[in-house]
Amino acid sequence: MIATDLFAPVAAAALASSALAQGLVLTEYNAVGSTKFLQISAPGTDEGYDNWFGVVLGNGGNWVELVVTQDHLDVRGWKLRWAETGNLATNGTDLWYGSTTVEQGIVTFANNPVWADLRAGTVITICEYGASGPAGSNGKDVDLTLDPCKGDWWINGVTFGRTDLFTTVTNKTGDGPGNFSTGNNNWLMEIRDAQNNLRMGQRGEGAAGYGGSGVNSQEVCKLKGQISDASTNLEWDDSDTGNFGTPNSWGDPVFIECRAVQDLTALRAPVLAECSACTPIFLNEYNAVATDQYLRGGTALVDSNGGTAADPFFGRVLGNGGNWFEMVVGTEGLDLRGWTFAWAEAKTGGFSGTITLSQNAGLASIPAGTIITFIERNALNGGRNTDLVVNPGSGDRWMNICTRDASVVSAWTSTKPATSFGSITTSNDEWTLVVKDASGATVAGPFGEGAEQYWRGGVSTTDVCHLRASPGSVVTMANDYDDTGRFSNFGQPNAWAECPDDGTVFTQDFAALGTCSGATVCQGDLDGSGSVDAGDIGAMLLLFGASDPAGDLDSSGLIDAGDIGSLLILFGDCA
Repeated sequence: MIATDLFAPVAAAALASSALAQGLVLTEYNAVGSTKFLQISAPGTDEGYDNWFGVVLGNGGNWVELVVTQDHLDVRGWKLRWAETGNLATNGTDLWYGSTTVEQGIVTFANNPVWADLRAGTVITICEYGASGPAGSNGKDVDLTLDPCKGDWWINGVTFGRTDLFTTVTNKTGDGPGNFSTGNNNWLMEIRDAQNNLRMGQRGEGAAGYGGSGVNSQEVCKLKGQISDASTNLEWDDSDTGNFGTPNSWGDPVFIECRAVQDLTALRAPVLAECSACTPIFLNEYNAVATDQYLRGGTALVDSNGGTAADPFFGRVLGNGGNWFEMVVGTEGLDLRGWTFAWAEAKTGGFSGTITLSQNAGLASIPAGTIITFIERNALNGGRNTDLVVNPGSGDRWMNICTRDASVVSAWTSTKPATSFGSITTSNDEWTLVVKDASGATVAGPFGEGAEQYWRGGVSTTDVCHLRASPGSVVTMANDYDDTGRFSNFGQPNAWAECPDDGTVFTQDFAALGTCSGATVCQGDLDGSGSVDAGDIGAMLLLFGASDPAGDLDSSGLIDAGDIGSLLILFGDCA
C-alpha cells in the first residue's frame, strides 16, 4: 500500500476547527519542582526524560509551550493569563482571575517585530530564565531564529530580564517583573489577543473539563491529542515525558505498546511550499542495531515480539549489517563529487567523523529518487561493495558506496579511537548527519535522533531510524523520522506500519522528487541575484543588529560583525 504524500492537506473540516481559529494554543507546561526530576515509573522506557533537557533538576524550571495555528499571525500585545488555583501565597491583589488569594499572573508579548508575523506550525517555548538561571530553574537561552526550509520551527523566549520580548505581572509573594509560574497545584492558562478577545479558553489541570489524572511535582502536563483537539480541555493529561520545543508524544491509553504523536504536517505545508529550493539529498535511514543485538531484539530465530524481523538484504544477523546509513537524492542530476557527509553522536563525549567523496565520474549526475547507501563493510565482511551504476528505466535506483573504497572516498576523519580509513559509526546515541557541498556549505541536515527537531521517541540498540513517510520537495530534521525494530530496508524504499499493527504495510513513494532543479541554495545571496556580491553586503548592512535568519550566517541569533565576516568569505560564490 502506498502512503499518502508527506505534505498532503488534511480534511477541510479539520482545518476549519475552532482550535486552529484560535491562532495560538497551549500544548505543554512544566510542573516539575525545582528540587525534583521527571519521574521514572517504568525503567528502560523513555519516561523520566525530556527530549531537550534530558534529565535535569527542575526540568528547565517554569516554562510553557505553544503552537501557532494561523499563518502570518501577529501576537504583539497578546496576553497569556495564568493561575495556580491551589497556591495561595499572594500579595493580596487580583490581576484577572477573580480572587485575591489565588496565585496568578499575565505574560504579555512585547511590541517586538519577532512577534509580528509568525508562521503556522511554529512552536514557541517561553522560559522564566535562560540556561544560567537559579538552581532548578535553568531553562534555555533566547533563540529567535526561525528557518522552516531547514527544519527550524522553534522560537524560544525568556521573560526574566527581557522586556524587549515580554512584560509580566504576578501577585505571587516574592516575585516581581520577569517572573511567572507553572506548577502541579491546579495550574491553568487562557490566551487573549491585543483587543482582549478570548483566543483560548482555560486549559490545564486547574481548568474546568480537565480530562487527565492529577499532575504531580515530577511531571509535565501536555495536550495528548492533535492541535484540533485543543478546543477542549479533555485531551490534557499529566506525563512522565517532556517534549519541550517539539510536537507532543504520548502513550496510547488503550494499546499500551503504541506511541501517539501530534502531527503538524498540514499546518506547515503552506509554509514549506514557499521554500525556494528543494532538498538536494536527505537521510532516509540509518542502522542503530548494536553488534551483539538483533533487529527488534531476541535471538537468531525469533525477535522480542515473537516475529522474525529481518532486513531484506542482510537477513536476520547480529548487528544488522553494521555501520551504515542510507540517503535519497531529491533533485535531478545531482553532482556529489567533493561533497562531505559529517556524522556525530550528539550525547556528551560522543564520537564524530566525516566521509568526503572523490571526483569519481559515477558521482557526477545522479537521478532524483536514487537511493545511495553508505556502508563500512564490503561484501567479504557481510556488507556490499561499491556500485555506482543505476538504470532507472529498468528499475535500478540503488547506488552503494563502501566507505573504505578509496576510489569513491577521497578523505576521511573520525574521533573514535583505533579506527582506520573509511570507518564510520552509526548508533542509538542521538546520532546526526549533516551534508556539505564541495564548497563546504551545509546543504542538508542535521538529520537523525540527535537533531533539535527530532520528535518521534528514542532510538534503541535494536532499532533502525528511518523516514516513515513519502518525501516531498523539502525534507528536514522536523519531518517524520521514527525508530523502528520491525522494518529495516537497506537499499529499498522504507516500509512501516501503524500501531496497533493490523497487518497493513505502507511503502515510500518517491514520485514527488525531481520536480525542481538540482541547484542548491546560494548561501549569503541575500538579494536573490544568484551570487554573493556587493549587493549582498549592502543588504546585510541594512539588516545589521536584527534577528533575521536570512542574514544570520553564523547562527548567533543576531546579524553582527561575525556575519559580515562570513559574507566576505563567501564573496563571489554561486556566480
